Amino acid sequence: AQNRFIIAFPLICGHFSNITNELCPEERIHIRERSLSVINLFLDEMSKEAKNIITTVCDEQCTLSDRLLPKHCAPMIAQVVNKKKRDKTPKKLEFEKPGWESYRKTREDLTTMDKLHMALTELCYAINYCATISVWEYTFAPREYLHQHLETRFSRALAGMVMYSPETSEIAKPSELLNSVKAYMNVLQCVENYVNIDITRVFNNVLLQQTQQSDSAGEPTIASRYTQWYSDVLLRRVSAGHICFSNTLRSFVSLSAEGAIPFNAEEFTDPTELRSLAELLGPYGIKL
Repeated sequence: AQNRFIIAFPLICGHFSNITNELCPEERIHIRERSLSVINLFLDEMSKEAKNIITTVCDEQCTLSDRLLPKHCAPMIAQVVNKKKRDKTPKKLEFEKPGWESYRKTREDLTTMDKLHMALTELCYAINYCATISVWEYTFAPREYLHQHLETRFSRALAGMVMYSPETSEIAKPSELLNSVKAYMNVLQCVENYVNIDITRVFNNVLLQQTQQSDSAGEPTIASRYTQWYSDVLLRRVSAGHICFSNTLRSFVSLSAEGAIPFNAEEFTDPTELRSLAELLGPYGIKL
């Protein structure tokens, strides 16, 4: 509950210059170096903690958003059909449906998400307390620390959402990836309600890099991974005669031989998946 006051520690570093004395000039250099390193450490740790909380919230929202995908309807439908076949008298079916986490039994019981939002509010209040902090001849901006951490984390999260495995040639479906990206972005947009930073700048910087062959850190991007997968896995099967185009379905269809490992090309080439892929890559990524 005291997290909102931790901005006092970086602010104290701005007063270190007042304790120097002309009688001890050798202390001035040490005090200056120490105050600059300490304020940088304080602001970096505050932003890291806020970033970790936001990451946890984003992961939870991505999980909840994934449960709303159509593929999760099949088990529920199958359960209903099997119950009706087994029992002549229909009984009340009990299984968790999306949205059950929103119901509260009592207002006193705080969920994990409630605690995370409270902690995030306290930290963002401290980060948003002042725009700049002057220490000696340097000026520090606490919000920029948070902005840099969110940008780095968002870029790494996108790389993890692709779930590309060169060994097994597996990759996330574009529609599912787009759904997770939108859920992640919705949480980051809510951060603007806590602290005065430009989240749109984070989106523009990160998503534009994901349409190139590699990002600013030299890591593979969404565009490069999907370009590699479609050319090395999908098109190679097309040239080998294992996949053909269906005018009826308007997508590629697998022609798996008996005993071969099943591969559903239509899950990656139907209009819905291609539209999602085009939305993710943008005009620059499509050229790759």
